[in-house]
Amino acid sequence: MKMLKCWRAIVLAALLLLPAVLIGSISQELSGADSLNVGTPFSFTIIADYAIKNVSIPDSLDEFAIIDSKLSKTNTYTWHLSIVPLKVGSLSFPRLQVNPVEISVTAEYTDAFRVHVLSVLAEGDTLLKDIKPMQRYFLQPPFWVYLLILLAIIALVWYLLKNRKPKPKPVEKLRADPLKPAVPAWQKAINSLDELNKQTVNVITYHFLMSVILRTFLEETYGFNALEMTTREIQQTFRKLQLDTSGEIKCFLAYCDMVKFAKVTPESSDIELNCKWLKDYLLSFAKPPTEATDA
Repeated sequence: MKMLKCWRAIVLAALLLLPAVLIGSISQELSGADSLNVGTPFSFTIIADYAIKNVSIPDSLDEFAIIDSKLSKTNTYTWHLSIVPLKVGSLSFPRLQVNPVEISVTAEYTDAFRVHVLSVLAEGDTLLKDIKPMQRYFLQPPFWVYLLILLAIIALVWYLLKNRKPKPKPVEKLRADPLKPAVPAWQKAINSLDELNKQTVNVITYHFLMSVILRTFLEETYGFNALEMTTREIQQTFRKLQLDTSGEIKCFLAYCDMVKFAKVTPESSDIELNCKWLKDYLLSFAKPPTEATDA
């Protein structure tokens, strides 16, 4: 029983001493705090026997400004603050809470201290001189002048756009000689046929050129590429156009193809007959002359 009571006493004593062991201690140092002026920084160093996590700065700090607060680069037990006084006279700096890294260690507070801040005015200088008013540069107008100039430019641009006159169309120069009317397709084909009849060519070339004259006329009149088509393709195109003369044109082109490719030698009467048909076909597109009527 005596041994049990002894162990109980030891455990109770350890529990009572444990908070004291876990409570850390800190020290602090001031540097450059002598003969302070407003705006002159001084250093405040905090040294603890435990690793420092951060230092809490109160929001109500209005007589001082903290311009730097950081952990020391050499060890984690020292914290440096750079402080600037904002007022003159005897100023009191409050306590700061030093938070440890380890949760088991209780946070400590620094001691409050007082510094004396001197005025920056020279001795005997008891009056503050007012700052001279701002002066405008030479020919610098007030703001409302720029606004009026901007409004005037906008009004001028709007007026010019509204009253802009359209560009006059260029006047065509009159020709001294009247323009000759364009030669119709049928007339050009007859002229080409007449020129062909004046030439001396063999039968194959003659029928080839007659076929070209008709194909050129069809291409210019109906707007399809007859020169690049076969006789069958031309016939299919004429069926789509629903032309009455499609059968006659097919017969003429087939006759020319036989002479060109099958080397069939036609009779002179056949040549004259087909040449006459081509000329009559082209003349059918000529407009009859209008009869003049008395006014």
